Amino acid sequence: MQYNPKLTPKKCCNMDDIRSEIDQIDHTVIKLFAARFEYVKAASEFKKSASAVEAKARFDTMLEQRKLWANELGLNGDIIKALYANLVRYFIDEELKQFKNKAKKG
Repeated sequence: MQYNPKLTPKKCCNMDDIRSEIDQIDHTVIKLFAARFEYVKAASEFKKSASAVEAKARFDTMLEQRKLWANELGLNGDIIKALYANLVRYFIDEELKQFKNKAKKG
């Protein structure tokens, strides 16, 4: 999944052009989050405990890396870190549900 703009920001002629491109970017980002979630669900197969699912050290390290990447690209790293913290907490909660269901069946 890759975003291929129809128009660059400088070639947009009006707000409709800009909004259309922003909508396409957001749709691509959401599709990528959905793809990421598939990997999260698959990861539960390799984890042996709920604490392994939560992976606090990995979570903290990952957030700091995303903050750094955002800062390097001229974004507010704290905002991106907060966005990822919320997103990944949601994914972890879903992975925990899957893990617990697997444990009940196992």
